[in-house]
Amino acid sequence: MEGVASKVDFSKLVERCADKVYNFAYRLAGNEQDARDLVQEAFSHALQHIDKYDPGRPFEPWINRILKNIYLDGIRRYAHKHTISLDGPSPMEGVPWENLIPGEDMTPAEVLDEKDTNEMVQRALNSLPIEYRTAVTLCDVEKFSYERIAVIMGCPIGTVRSRIHQGRLLMRKAFEQLRYGGKHVNVRS
Repeated sequence: MEGVASKVDFSKLVERCADKVYNFAYRLAGNEQDARDLVQEAFSHALQHIDKYDPGRPFEPWINRILKNIYLDGIRRYAHKHTISLDGPSPMEGVPWENLIPGEDMTPAEVLDEKDTNEMVQRALNSLPIEYRTAVTLCDVEKFSYERIAVIMGCPIGTVRSRIHQGRLLMRKAFEQLRYGGKHVNVRS
């Protein structure tokens, strides 16, 4: 690294995208603590390797790719099979989906129904294999273009399109299983 000037530039880069990077981490990890850990590790790794960053390119896809790789490495290291318990507390407990603020015209029952639906959406998303979850999150939550997703995921655009399509199908299947009383979701392809 080139000293203080690079640190100042790095802190500005981090400041501009920290919220979006956290949102991406949360969608991958499914809970606050793991998301915070992922973000901290990703920014630490990025700072150590800032000399590899090309300032002519956007910072956010670069840091998101680092974050995604750290997440995938963690999964590979700590689990042969990634499973999610749907019997435990919801990963969304106490955390509003998309900062949901109920409208004044909503009844308490409607607010609860919407909260339940949002929790089922998060559970359905968490049940997807990581490559589909990442693609769906980047496209439908983060609103990234296919080209940008391809850069982050390190795969061709055709693969991105396929993963998004397949991920949406699997997510719909998982959501339907949850909606009609299922506690366990089995959507692995």
